[in-house]
Amino acid sequence: QSTAALSAAGFKLVTLANNHIMDYGESGLLSTFKACQKFGIDYVGAGENIQKARKVYTTKVRDRTVAILNFAENEFSTTNGIDHGANPLDIVDNYRDIVEARSIVDIVLVIVHGGHEMYDLPSPRIKNTLHFFAEAGATAIIEHHAHCYSGYEVYRGVPIFYGLGNFLFDIP
Repeated sequence: QSTAALSAAGFKLVTLANNHIMDYGESGLLSTFKACQKFGIDYVGAGENIQKARKVYTTKVRDRTVAILNFAENEFSTTNGIDHGANPLDIVDNYRDIVEARSIVDIVLVIVHGGHEMYDLPSPRIKNTLHFFAEAGATAIIEHHAHCYSGYEVYRGVPIFYGLGNFLFDIP
């Protein structure tokens, strides 16, 4: 039902690298992939193994090519190689993926699921990591996970959003 609603609202892509993507195990992840495919929604940031989870999504927007990369802080949901899961926040691999994407596209959007929940400021570690991603070639960076607005900055010409708050969140 959620995927149908996303499709009806016009969404064409979802980012799946997050700490809950493996809550229902391998079958839950595969079900998510199937639901996305059924409704014509692409996804990035998760896969049946690390190679598929690291796959960069590319698209054309007007006359520019855009790459979208999606990473999640290392929790129980990230893949460690052969397992299903989210694309892990791994500074070395993430750097390589950003540099490679930047060499073949015009715009590199990096989306990171991480940070401290319900805390409205980024940690020094997160700021340092996202600054590094900007230096690697990201055009813009969006972090989410805090469930609240966590500020933004422009670092070396790269907008970095540390938390946009919740788009939709059901709290009992």
